[in-house]
Amino acid sequence: MSSEQVMSLREHLSELKRRFKIAFMSFVIILVTFLIVPANPTTFLSQGYNGFTPVIAFFISRVKLDLLPPNWHFIVVSINEPLEIYIVASVLFAMIFNSPIFAYEVIKFISPGLNDREKRLIYPFVGSTTALFAFGSFFGYFFLAKFLLAALTPFFLFTGVNPPQIDAANFYFIVFLTIGMSGIAFTVPVYIYTLIRFGVIQATTFTKNRIIVWAVTYILCAIITPDGGPFLDVLLFIPIISLLELAVFIGGRHRRAIVKRNEEEQGYGTSPAPSAPGRSSPVAPGPVVSSPPAPATAEATPATGTRCPYCSFPVAPGTVFCPNCGKAIQ
Repeated sequence: MSSEQVMSLREHLSELKRRFKIAFMSFVIILVTFLIVPANPTTFLSQGYNGFTPVIAFFISRVKLDLLPPNWHFIVVSINEPLEIYIVASVLFAMIFNSPIFAYEVIKFISPGLNDREKRLIYPFVGSTTALFAFGSFFGYFFLAKFLLAALTPFFLFTGVNPPQIDAANFYFIVFLTIGMSGIAFTVPVYIYTLIRFGVIQATTFTKNRIIVWAVTYILCAIITPDGGPFLDVLLFIPIISLLELAVFIGGRHRRAIVKRNEEEQGYGTSPAPSAPGRSSPVAPGPVVSSPPAPATAEATPATGTRCPYCSFPVAPGTVFCPNCGKAIQ
């Protein structure tokens, strides 16, 4: 390995470290804000410690107010459960609020390998990822968690536990897991679209294995919604698979358009109109211009400088990275 390649690898690792550090530090700052910043600074300044209520306490109280069914009561089975709820809730909401920064750092890390057209996708990618993560979190909060608790309510009556008494930590952890996993699941189509758009994966990989993709998606939805029954699984499965199919369809169309445009820019894919049978085409006087060499077959090696060995896209001699799939060919 040459020194230039070693330096290139070190630069990539250094950039990855820097991007990860920014995303992690922003997460820590948001986490500390939820943990120690008072929700009502005026009350805290007037009453001191007795009036201190952290920001995360507001969200925890909203979860109890919005999702805890009537006549349900909390019980605590260990002395450290309130602290666990406090920390887990802070981490979850810090991840939610930090998701735009994380998405931005991810796309900025790969942006040096993008062309000018692809770089224009950075802010739409960050915006769509943030919007879908927020939508997925709200969907998990207002629909999945409520349906989950409603589905479990009859079993308290069937077993004679009336009024229902549940472990506080178990309740909050199930709700937090449902919200967080729902938000992550709704962002998957954005990443799938981006990978297809950049040529990392092919849209046909999903279309040819649609049954497997649907089955895996349903299994993941069942994992995200614990103890909710098949109805809750389907409730999450329908929007996720719809977004995924839409991402594959749009990503495939855009990828085909990019490949066609690149071929036209490099002079491939066009041929002169055929002449009539038995009649030769007139040749205009002028300097003789050699025609471009015929494209090589898909089995051509990188040394020929005519076709990418991975995607068979025509490339110029001396090209290091394929403009179609982005893979190194030398």
